[in-house]
Amino acid sequence: MKNPKRIPKTTIIDIAKASGVSVSTVSRILNNKPDVSEETRERVLAVIRDMQFTPQASWQQLASGKSRFITLHYPQNLTRIHTMNSFVIGAAAACEKLNYSLNIVVSPLDENSLLSFFRSGQTDGMILMEILLHDWRVDLLRKANFPFVMFGHCENNTGLDFIDFDVEGGIRKAVDHLVELGHREIGFISAEPYIFTGSEVHNAYGHTHWSIKGYIDACAHYGLPVICEKVQVIKESVESRVTDMLNNHPNMTAILTSQDTAISGIIKAIQDRGLRIPEDISVVASTIEQMAELTTPPLTTIDCNAEAASYKAAVMLIEHLEGISEGNQQILFPFHLTVRGSTGKARSKAKDGINPVLRMAKGIKNTLILR
Repeated sequence: MKNPKRIPKTTIIDIAKASGVSVSTVSRILNNKPDVSEETRERVLAVIRDMQFTPQASWQQLASGKSRFITLHYPQNLTRIHTMNSFVIGAAAACEKLNYSLNIVVSPLDENSLLSFFRSGQTDGMILMEILLHDWRVDLLRKANFPFVMFGHCENNTGLDFIDFDVEGGIRKAVDHLVELGHREIGFISAEPYIFTGSEVHNAYGHTHWSIKGYIDACAHYGLPVICEKVQVIKESVESRVTDMLNNHPNMTAILTSQDTAISGIIKAIQDRGLRIPEDISVVASTIEQMAELTTPPLTTIDCNAEAASYKAAVMLIEHLEGISEGNQQILFPFHLTVRGSTGKARSKAKDGINPVLRMAKGIKNTLILR
């Protein structure tokens, strides 16, 4: 059997001949350049459609000047490693439903490389993650009038679209829970992803800022002392800072963190002192359910639906690109408190004097371990 005769593929030269224009004119139209008359543009686009120069979906992209790609800029961060998959899955699901594609960028960008995504037609819009209180990416894209949505929020969010977790509210829920159990000295561990080279306020990581604010506000509400350690995870050990906290505050009965990468350091420091969880120290952390169940006893957590939040962020951006958005949107997703075995009633004053070294010598073991 003979192979069927292949039909020659239509080329840009064929389009130019059929339209009665030069190849360069067709190229300018395909690249949505402005220096072509509307009459010529319409004639060439009609020929492209009639000759089926490209598949319909691709032709629509060329004719509209849109790539139908959005970009998720998630610069590598050591503080939220367990939620990245959820962020990506949610955004990808929204793109699939709305006929867009998702481009993921995890490397740091400078001004030129960020702008080049738009200028080269690689993306129609961007979701910016890991937002700083004063984020240069936000200022740059706003000035260049390129479409973007923030996953996180700045100190001043006037005229900006964002999706974020209500970490302030989540921290307050955690403190409420601990206070109900009788805890009056509650420590807070914050894991900072950046080493500041300038003003700490100017470069502050938004998630850290808002979580600490929630903790301080909750302490003020209940008249509790503020016991807070900010750890720069690139150059410092969470374990050593928690050890310092335990040494300096012997009556502390609970520790709270809003970042899952601090969990192992907190647990290790408590174990090394011969203290038990939750009998001596209760622990609350922000992490996903799967991580919470990997400890014995399981961790009490504050958690948020990262997948639903990133889905909404992508929808928000695409609606803006399609011209169907309803003005600026600023949405905070609530945290949910899930009580598990790592929190219990605060130890009584009679137990404050227990020497953890003697406890270890007597063979009393810790109850919280990482599997």
